[in-house]
Amino acid sequence: MSDTAATIFTAIAGGLFALAVAYISYRAGRRQTTDQATVEHGQWLRGQRQQAYLAFQDTWDTAIEDLQALQDSWEARVHAYAQDSALEDPAMVADRRYNDSWRAVRKDLERVELLGPQRVDVCLREMEDVFREMGDVIGGQLLAGASCPHWDEWNPVRARANMARFNFHAAAIQTLRQPPSPEGESEGLEE
Repeated sequence: MSDTAATIFTAIAGGLFALAVAYISYRAGRRQTTDQATVEHGQWLRGQRQQAYLAFQDTWDTAIEDLQALQDSWEARVHAYAQDSALEDPAMVADRRYNDSWRAVRKDLERVELLGPQRVDVCLREMEDVFREMGDVIGGQLLAGASCPHWDEWNPVRARANMARFNFHAAAIQTLRQPPSPEGESEGLEE
């Protein structure tokens, strides 16, 4: 009986061991599939972010250059309008160009916003705020009348716009250089 009991015990132990190995293999296989999917999603997300970040920076640069050109040409526009009222009112031109620039920036900003992460979102808020400040400076000029330029606030706001872009670029670099990992993305501002 003891040989039979030993055989039965060995068979039961072998069966339990086989079940344990099968379960561990199953879990490991699932984990590997999940890890692989997480890394592949991270690679896809990194590519999407890179495209969105570059498009946003191009749109931002174009908008800022356009607003700077508007500021640079303000005196000449006012003078030409004073000579020939058939020309478009400089206030109308400024308002239209600012609104067109904001629409372009906002469209790309929203795409970047969808892709995150939080450190980039913080920079976007800073850029959005400074762009609106630029609009306030232009609006102040429009309210003051075409013949009285009030551009004293322009250079400090333009400097803040440059700093906001620099901060965004730094956050984008930090985000894009973080390789995808099976643990997913480490979110936040702690880095």
